[in-house]
Amino acid sequence: MSTTLDPSPTSASAWDHFRTLLEGQRALCLRQRAEALAECTQSVPDPVAQRRSADLQETIGEIEAALARIDAGTYGSCVHCGAAVPVERLRMRPFAAACVTCAASR
Repeated sequence: MSTTLDPSPTSASAWDHFRTLLEGQRALCLRQRAEALAECTQSVPDPVAQRRSADLQETIGEIEAALARIDAGTYGSCVHCGAAVPVERLRMRPFAAACVTCAASR
């Protein structure tokens, strides 16, 4: 099923879809991070679990920043150059903050 979304910041219904998606991803990351932290507290800390926990925390931060951009009305715009972030990119990575050009140059 293909859903056509208007990528304009004024399209609240399009961003509501992404808000729901982001909130679900955040909940999943929080659960996975709790599991990784539990592994880290064992008598012999697991460096893989520690790295996984740190990576998940970073992703959670990116998700929360994307949710804040939705609230601010700037979601879908590159945080570096202000160009529109393609909806296809947001579908693949809903917490993407940069357009493809800016992401590739960083």
